Amino acid sequence: MDNYNRLLLIVFFIGLISMPMHGQTKLSAQSIMKFLNVGVGARAVGMGDSFITNGDDVSVAFWNPAGLGHLTGIHTMIEMNRWISDIQQYSFAASTDLGVYGVLGVTFTMMDYGEIHGTTIDIVSASSGAFEYVETGNVNVTNMAIGVLYARAISNQFSIGGQLRYVYSGLGSNLIQSVGTPEMLDNNLGALAFDLGTRFNTEFNDLTFSMSLRNFSREVRYPRMSQGYYLPLIFSIGFSIDAASMVMQENTVHSLIVSINGLHPMDYAEKMNVGAEYGYNRQFYLRGGYKFNYSLESFTTGLGVRYPLSDDEHLQFDYSYTAMRYFDGVHRISVSSHF
Repeated sequence: MDNYNRLLLIVFFIGLISMPMHGQTKLSAQSIMKFLNVGVGARAVGMGDSFITNGDDVSVAFWNPAGLGHLTGIHTMIEMNRWISDIQQYSFAASTDLGVYGVLGVTFTMMDYGEIHGTTIDIVSASSGAFEYVETGNVNVTNMAIGVLYARAISNQFSIGGQLRYVYSGLGSNLIQSVGTPEMLDNNLGALAFDLGTRFNTEFNDLTFSMSLRNFSREVRYPRMSQGYYLPLIFSIGFSIDAASMVMQENTVHSLIVSINGLHPMDYAEKMNVGAEYGYNRQFYLRGGYKFNYSLESFTTGLGVRYPLSDDEHLQFDYSYTAMRYFDGVHRISVSSHF
C-alpha cells in the first residue's frame, strides 16, 4: 500500500470514529473539563494554536500525537501559563524514540485556581424568603490531565499517533443545607480520554497535512447528577507550508511557516486558526496568529530563541502573548530541549 492510499485509509478511519460522537451529543454548547481547551506550548499559541502539522517540537503532543512520529533522541518541554483571572497552568511533555519501534511520550497539565471561598444558602433565612449566604470554608479545586502516547513513522512522510489520558476534575466538596443534618457532597470526577492523529509531509516545500481527534471519551457524570456530559471533543484538520522555500530556492537561512487549521468542536460552532512563524538561521523566531470565531481569544504573537549545543542538540526558550476580550492578555513561557 503506497502512502497516498494509507492517507485515505486513515482519513476514512478517523471520520468513522468522530461521527457517532456527534450523534450522541444531547446538549448544545455544553461539555465538562473545559480546561482541556486551553492551549499548551508558547510556540504553538504564538502561532494562533495552528500547530497540528508540526513535527519537530514535543509540545505538539497536546495538539496531534502523530507529530512525534519522526522525533529522534530525547525531547522535553515545560511551560507556565498565566491564564485569565489569576489562574495558573503548568504543563510538561517528554518523548524518547524507540528506534524502529516508534516514539513513546508522556504529557501532563494542571490548572491552579488558587484559594476559592465556599458559600451556601442559609436554609433558615431562605424559608422566610430572605436569601442569605453562609461561609463553608475554602474550596480546593484541581484540574489535571496526565497522558501516555505512542507515535510511529510509517514512512519518511507519513506518521500516526495516539494518546491515552487520565483526566481529573476536582471541584472540592460543598455543604448542602437542609432542615435535618447538613450533607457534604463530593464533586470530584475522573475519566479516560483518547487522542488520535495523522501527519503527512509531501516533501514539497515542507507542505504538510494533518488531522487530529482530541478528548474522545465516554459520557461521564458528577455525583448525584442524572445528566451526563462529554469531554470537549474536537476534530481538527489543517495544513502548513514553508513559504520562504517557495520563493528562495536552496535557502538555508530563512524560513516562513504558514499554517491554517480548521476545528469542529462538539460543543461550539466551527473555528479557524491561522498562524505563521518566521525563523532566521534556525536560532531566532517571530510568530503571529489569529483565532477566528472564539468567544474570548483573538490575535496572538510570540518569539523564540534556540541555543544550539551541537548539530543535533539544543535548548529553546519561547514566549507568547494572547489578546483576550474582557480580560487582560495572557502570557506564556516555555523551555524545551533536545538531546
